[in-house]
Amino acid sequence: MRSAVRRGLSAAAIIAAGITALAPAAAARPTYYDPVITPCSHLFRAPLEAPRPRTDVYWSPFGTANIVCYDDGSGTENYYQRDLWGGWHDMNELAPGQFFYVIFNSTMPDQATWG
Repeated sequence: MRSAVRRGLSAAAIIAAGITALAPAAAARPTYYDPVITPCSHLFRAPLEAPRPRTDVYWSPFGTANIVCYDDGSGTENYYQRDLWGGWHDMNELAPGQFFYVIFNSTMPDQATWG
C-alpha cells in the first residue's frame, strides 16, 4: 500500500515539474491574444536612398522612422509606422519589396507589448 502511495506522489511531482519547466517557454511566444512589437526601421529604406542588402523600399511622407514589426504568432509579417501625431499606420506591400503608407490610422500596435 505504501509503495502505491509513493509511486503516486512521485508521479505527481514529476508531472508538476514538467509543467513548470514548460510554462516559461510557452509564455515567451507572441500569440494572437498577446502580440509583441519591436522596432524594425533598419529593414527599410526611402525610395531615393542607395540600395542596402536585405532592405525594402518604403514610400512614406515620414521616411523610415518609427517603424515596428508586429508579431501576433501567426507567422506573417506585419509592419506599422507611427506618424508625428502618435497615430499608427499600416504598411502595405503592393509590389515585391515595395511598401506603401496607408493614410488611415490603425490601433493594432496599441494592443501589443514592446518586445
